[in-house]
Amino acid sequence: MKPLPRYWALHHETATLPEGAVPLSASGSSDLSQEDAERDARERFAALVAAGGPRKLRERGEYYPDRRRPEELLEEIFSPEGALIAAITRNRYGAAVLNTDAMLIADVDLPTEPADQSSAGSGGLLGRLFGRGRTGSVDANEEDPDLRGEPGHGRRGEEHRQALAKIGQFCADHPDLGVRTYRTRNGFRLLVTGTGADPGSPQSQALLSDLGSDELYTLLCRVHDTYRARLSPKPWRLGLAAPATYGQRAVGTKQWLKWVADYDAASADVAVCRFIGSAGPAPSDVEQQVIELHDRAVRHESGLRLA
Repeated sequence: MKPLPRYWALHHETATLPEGAVPLSASGSSDLSQEDAERDARERFAALVAAGGPRKLRERGEYYPDRRRPEELLEEIFSPEGALIAAITRNRYGAAVLNTDAMLIADVDLPTEPADQSSAGSGGLLGRLFGRGRTGSVDANEEDPDLRGEPGHGRRGEEHRQALAKIGQFCADHPDLGVRTYRTRNGFRLLVTGTGADPGSPQSQALLSDLGSDELYTLLCRVHDTYRARLSPKPWRLGLAAPATYGQRAVGTKQWLKWVADYDAASADVAVCRFIGSAGPAPSDVEQQVIELHDRAVRHESGLRLA
């Protein structure tokens, strides 16, 4: 896979657009140097202005890719032959995220929101994108079946069973692919091996659509040019607020280091997903290496509460 950016820059300027003078900003990134990130930010800003500004780009569904959000690079993972096969970053709300193109990863949310849904106030795609919401203790909903990755009752339980049936049908329709299924707090995660599909490719988009991955996840895969899987809990599920700052702009500050320490301590007794089962051919050696990394991080067989 391509190296992920190590350096980030933000270019601010007031631009003259048809609607008047508008203050704009554009993010730039580079795996080479800070200067190269600043150059990239200037070029993205110029492209944004030349396209007519964010309003015009939003109308064409093209604005978000130029607003790729900075993420701190925590670790790179290499194959025994020395090829970069995955990287772990920290996203804007502080969770560790696996980035890889070694296998397809699909997140599938259940349609009905759980009682602790944490995107209140923002709602929909943007609310989930920016990760804003209420804080709430994991202990507060001790008996919630979602905490254990279980079907539950009523509509939520029926949606769980329907999703598993759909996954089973996908496995039957694609016997050449390996599929590992996990239950997350709000749905399912699938690690699909043997596809050879680059993130953002038509094949990838078709497979993600077949699996029922949501609009945001599919967009993030295309923007970041990797499949992504959250490896650590969402902070508001631990009773913590998401950090006010994120990425390399906060690295090394006392405020950021304290937040990370509090977050790590609060994460000690929870898991991210529960392993349900697998189907299809065995993964390749590289795919297996990434699967093992994922499973260690998410504590897939720990029996701990899901966050």
